[in-house]
Amino acid sequence: MPDCFISYSSNDQRLADFVYNELVQQGLSVFMASVSIKAGENWTDSIIANIKSSSWVILLASREACQSAYVLQESGMALITEKVLIPIVWDMSPCELPGWINRRHAIDLKNATIEQIQMQISQIAQMIKQDNLKANLIAGAVILGLFFLATRS
Repeated sequence: MPDCFISYSSNDQRLADFVYNELVQQGLSVFMASVSIKAGENWTDSIIANIKSSSWVILLASREACQSAYVLQESGMALITEKVLIPIVWDMSPCELPGWINRRHAIDLKNATIEQIQMQISQIAQMIKQDNLKANLIAGAVILGLFFLATRS
């Protein structure tokens, strides 16, 4: 089960690879189609399953990506399944994001340096880790509560 899913246009592969590598270096499990889908695997099924199992979707929202039917489908699925969707823009204004995506606070990388981009990705990784920690603490409390109830019977 990946910590996050990267949605992007293949025309933005260089940035997608950069974001993927930064998140992996931060210790996260990341789904990105170009590296995560194995030869012979049904890519549609894999993408749907991994969006469903990820809590976070990072949308690399270039102008081209926002015109891609596949990227828009992935974004729509993320919204419908109530994932944390983080749009990242660099060649357009956040207010130009299509449809309901523009209701999400976007990270604007226009004129950002490599160091600033790394810092933004690191902040996203920290938010994902905090979310995972909270989920693990809740799961642990539930298990402890069930154990306590079972031992009282």
